[in-house]
Amino acid sequence: MKTWWSRIEIPTHQRLRSLIVAGVGYLASVTLSHAEPIRIAVDNWPPFQYETESGFVGIDIELAKEIAERMAAELQVLKKPWGRSLKSMETGQVDILTGLAYREERAKYIAYTDTPYYACSTVFYTAKGEGNDIKTYEDLKRFSIGYVLHSAYFEPFDSDDAITKVGVATEDNLMDMLVNKRIKTIVGTDCQVDYYLQTHNLHQMIEKAEFRPGNTVNLFLGVSKKSPWAAQLDEFNAVVKELVDEGYVLEASKSYYGTLGVN
Repeated sequence: MKTWWSRIEIPTHQRLRSLIVAGVGYLASVTLSHAEPIRIAVDNWPPFQYETESGFVGIDIELAKEIAERMAAELQVLKKPWGRSLKSMETGQVDILTGLAYREERAKYIAYTDTPYYACSTVFYTAKGEGNDIKTYEDLKRFSIGYVLHSAYFEPFDSDDAITKVGVATEDNLMDMLVNKRIKTIVGTDCQVDYYLQTHNLHQMIEKAEFRPGNTVNLFLGVSKKSPWAAQLDEFNAVVKELVDEGYVLEASKSYYGTLGVN
């Protein structure tokens, strides 16, 4: 015996429409649940990222914007000092960070993308005429070396307690110390420091030390392992590789380095 509700017939086209509407609603809810912006922490590190009156610009900013666009996401730029940026990656308060040299201790909370997007070298800088005072690694132990806090340069320098290191917050602080001869030498990456010297007309006052570590500092984009975007690491990997293979990063760097040359 049929009950009264079993005799109610829904026309096929209405049933299909109901299913379609329900399906669209479900897909919309899934899309919205992944609509969070990609949060990137930045600070002044020209030409890769630096603040202007209209906001942050630089090679890294162009790279991050293009990645977000290709992943159909909004990019949210958050200004944070480098040390705080790393801490925010550890806690998941930001999603991605650029300009990262690979370090095992950072890899505990940062998922590095497979392909580096840029490469620099570590260089020591002195006042003009004093570069020959540092010819070997051992010579570094005779002087105080200025460096930016929370930065990674090369081993064994980073972990060498026999070298006296003076940590400061920014490259601007380092340059000021060196120009005013408050410190013998500073360490930095050539792709950033050379740009700074050229744009601030300091090449007549500062030179590179004779000693060169001969290392390559690959710069990576990293994703916080506590970020909701960590699940999209494969997509980040694919997009970064695609941009490097296309020459996008190289072209972006040319617009900042111009006649200064591209590393």
